[in-house]
Amino acid sequence: MGRLLDLGERVELVSMDPHFHDISISLYRSVGEGGASAYLAHSYSGKEGAAGRLAFVMRAMAVMGGMVPAPGQPDRLAFACGAEHRAAVKRLFLEACKVAPGADVAALPMSIYDKKNDLTIGATATGSGAYRLAADVGAADDKVARRVDGVTRGLIKLAEMEAGAETGEARFACGVDHDELVGLLLGRALNVRAAMREAEAAAARGVLAAPSAQQQT
Repeated sequence: MGRLLDLGERVELVSMDPHFHDISISLYRSVGEGGASAYLAHSYSGKEGAAGRLAFVMRAMAVMGGMVPAPGQPDRLAFACGAEHRAAVKRLFLEACKVAPGADVAALPMSIYDKKNDLTIGATATGSGAYRLAADVGAADDKVARRVDGVTRGLIKLAEMEAGAETGEARFACGVDHDELVGLLLGRALNVRAAMREAEAAAARGVLAAPSAQQQT
């Protein structure tokens, strides 16, 4: 008989986990204490070791995204600010599921090498959830300025941030710094179209089998 659980709202799905028997893993959101958004990675698979795989994905999300145990829900994760950050957490979940079990997990630096233009673009926190992006060379060069602006706009789109008053500025609406998220998404912001295509492809595959069927996968 299928297992029906009150997990909350499903916000993202990995239909086939290449690192663990091609099981489906979903990310669910619920509202916890104080209205904070709380997230849980879950699978209906009955495969031996599935619980361990889910625990690893949750640990990876915590490290790579700077998430913490949700208030009153220690089995779930939340951002310290309590905000939803839906777009960013969906990307975080997808990236965490790409990490092979047992691999070292670490937060990414807030800089990325742009091979196409032979420069490094870095982000610096300026307080209250705001960041300034800049290149390490050619700041006065129009081409470099356009590249920095493009990466900034990509970061804003991927993380649903707010644009700052100046070029290269972006801010989280919650007013809290999220260095780990910026580091994670900065590389994707170099090619935001590819990142969005990947997300759309994942959504297109997002038909989750019934719990009764997943028990056998």
